[in-house]
Amino acid sequence: MRKSTLLFAATASLVSLLAMPRAHATGAANAALQTAANPNGWQIPENARDEKSPLTATPAVLKKGKSIYDSKCQKCHGPQGKGDGPDGDSEHKPADLTDASRATRNTDGVLFYKVWNGRQDPKMPAFKSELGKDDVWAVVEYAKSLRKAQ
Repeated sequence: MRKSTLLFAATASLVSLLAMPRAHATGAANAALQTAANPNGWQIPENARDEKSPLTATPAVLKKGKSIYDSKCQKCHGPQGKGDGPDGDSEHKPADLTDASRATRNTDGVLFYKVWNGRQDPKMPAFKSELGKDDVWAVVEYAKSLRKAQ
């Protein structure tokens, strides 16, 4: 009885060891496929899409968001958020924040992630070392208000 228990435990351990690299390789392969399918796209965590802004779009929040937008974002996204700022990359035009059709893809959490983390290519600076989270959420609320204005 003892030999069969020991044999069973050894077999189970071997099976789990063999399965681990395959699971890791599958995850790595999926990430590589996602990157290959959209090499310059945003790499947004799954949970970001469902995250909601903790702020309400009050006049004070929108004023704060506009002030931060004016100092940090308008040079690329333009004064009205149309992606026509003087420092924007002409080959990879910054997003038109007034385009309401993009709202379903750019939820609160996705906008926050993009502003907070940025990306390398095409270039979008990360503001997590310059702004607090409430500041970024204020910018998110202001950016959302630009959609409604059109």
